[in-house]
Amino acid sequence: MEIIKHRTNTTKDIDPNLGIEIDIRDYNNELVLSHDHPNKHCEKLENFIQNISKDQLLAINIKSTEIESELKLILNNSKIYNYFTFDWAIPSLAKALTQDIICAFRLSEYEKEIIPNCQWVWVDFFKDIWYDSDFLNSLKKTGLKVALVSPELHNRKLEINKVKDIISSVKIDAICTDHPDLW
Repeated sequence: MEIIKHRTNTTKDIDPNLGIEIDIRDYNNELVLSHDHPNKHCEKLENFIQNISKDQLLAINIKSTEIESELKLILNNSKIYNYFTFDWAIPSLAKALTQDIICAFRLSEYEKEIIPNCQWVWVDFFKDIWYDSDFLNSLKKTGLKVALVSPELHNRKLEINKVKDIISSVKIDAICTDHPDLW
């Protein structure tokens, strides 16, 4: 299971031993890393990518629309192939899939639709851990790669053992966390 460090939005936060989750937005006609509203101090995606290992798993949280072509160009030019994108608005997700961008769709207690042609699924929760090992195994059997959101990202650190129990019999591909040492 790949451990993905949540919100690695600056070069100084890169840990070469972990996967990286970044938030990207458009700002002044460029893609930048920013979870919140971008500004002139945000790192450019092109510059950031030059500082990561080509083998590191890159989970790209999409915070803007109409950035598919520019993102694909940057990833191709940088020879980044070990990645997936997630949290697209549905029209943008459809466009990204037509451009062969590796995409994930989100499943949560509120979002239940499986989106065809995605290679990954981002399994999240907001109120309760709604999935079990049978459900996760059923996703894996369809050929999807599964990335889970760690409970502490929703201020529910006490539920980590419950998730560990669930995934003890499932080959999860990745988990996104603020505390890699917990996994």
